[in-house]
Amino acid sequence: MYNLQTLRRKLADTRREVRNLIVMGMRPQLTPEKAEMIRNLERSARAEVKLRQKHLAYVLETQGKGRK
Repeated sequence: MYNLQTLRRKLADTRREVRNLIVMGMRPQLTPEKAEMIRNLERSARAEVKLRQKHLAYVLETQGKGRK
């Protein structure tokens, strides 16, 4: 099981990846194929953020119940 610090760091890293992909997708000189690939990567990274948020919420919830 991951500790909270690791989970929060991985979530922050994934959010940073989403931001970087957004900026990369804004470049006007991208070919349509590369722009599509970047959009797909961004979509995947956003899904990863959602999963990491759910994982972190689950761990926080289970740790809170275990302490009572």
